[in-house]
Amino acid sequence: MTESKSGGVVPTLSGEDLLKQFGVADTQIEASVHSVRSLASAQLSPADLVEVAAKAREIAPEVSGIVITQGTDTIEETAFALDLWGPRDIPVVVTGAMRHPDAPGSDGAANFRDAIVAASCKELIGLGTVVVMDGEVHAARFVTKKHTATVRAFTSSPIGMLGWVKEGAVDVLVNGLRPELPALAPPSVDKALPDVAVLKSWLGDDGRLAARLPELGFAGAVVEGMGGGHVHPDMAEQLQAASRKLPVIISTRVVGSHVLESTYGFVGSEIDLRRRGILLGGWLTTGKLHLLLVTLLATEASIDEIRQSLQCFRGG
Repeated sequence: MTESKSGGVVPTLSGEDLLKQFGVADTQIEASVHSVRSLASAQLSPADLVEVAAKAREIAPEVSGIVITQGTDTIEETAFALDLWGPRDIPVVVTGAMRHPDAPGSDGAANFRDAIVAASCKELIGLGTVVVMDGEVHAARFVTKKHTATVRAFTSSPIGMLGWVKEGAVDVLVNGLRPELPALAPPSVDKALPDVAVLKSWLGDDGRLAARLPELGFAGAVVEGMGGGHVHPDMAEQLQAASRKLPVIISTRVVGSHVLESTYGFVGSEIDLRRRGILLGGWLTTGKLHLLLVTLLATEASIDEIRQSLQCFRGG
């Protein structure tokens, strides 16, 4: 991104611009560029991510690793989508910058170079897509943005980072963290994706929005609950009614935590919601649960198959 004449920074730099401006730290690494979109990351849609993943799968047999650059607003969603839909036999790295190139202390060049180093690291094969920011390597399943402005803006919850980039190499601290999902065919770029709603439940929420989900044409819904995945009793009633027509997953608004399974029994609690047919989202964030449900519904997964996939993330 660069400063615009009308004020504020906007996306203007292409992949070619980044490669020319920042270069590659290791001269033995050959880098080529494939441009897919030039958008602010908040402007991306799931269909855009399907196309990016398809391009990654297309070029994977010809390269040793892939780096995707984008804005940081939705890096965690893009990384998780590539974790689900992208190639798995080479490193796939997503990176960006918290400060644009003209800002003091811009981090773009370091992140770009670190990402290329990580993409050439064979030790990352099998760990899934990763995010590289500020010298840290985060697994797509755990990474989340914790700050809107600082350079060290990303963290991994509920566990820490996988490793870090230093001295032109990657130190992998934790191995074997990739859960095995049921075999899922990536969504087709030629087929419209199912619409999955995302709702945030609040104090006193009576569920009027949830009640309208089926008539609005949504194929599924993720509801961000309070605490351990809890909602108001009126909301619980509406979610139960909606779940008879479409899959509904409950997540939690508590950052770095998870939906409980068997602690609370009041109306609107996790035990009550499960009895009503609501699926529990485990430790995945709301945005990642949205992408997972889009993937599953695009492959016409049954409720049991959706539950089985959620069990990989301690949900179901």
